[in-house]
Amino acid sequence: MADPDSGMVDKAAYVLFALVGVAEGREAAVEEDGIPVLVEMVEVGTQRQKEISAATLLLICEDSIPCRSMVAREGAIPPLVALSQSGSSIAKEKAETLIQLLRLPRVAPPAGK
Repeated sequence: MADPDSGMVDKAAYVLFALVGVAEGREAAVEEDGIPVLVEMVEVGTQRQKEISAATLLLICEDSIPCRSMVAREGAIPPLVALSQSGSSIAKEKAETLIQLLRLPRVAPPAGK
């Protein structure tokens, strides 16, 4: 990841957040290995970058069990817990919601049930 204190990282995080707002953007972010970068930003970024990254991961994971699994495998839960305890009110809310999603069963229910 680039220098977290540079404005470029903030701008890139905002752009990625905007992209994942549409299905094609979410797919592209996942296919281009965006999840590991976002998890790293939650871990080592500035407070603002952590907030944006948590919000972006939440959008990616909301309707995708496979993405939830990927985020959990990347080790996102410990930095999300830390963010939920020390971030801004918005960051705390996003982190807590994402943690709840990641704790849901990651197996799709059988068809027809």
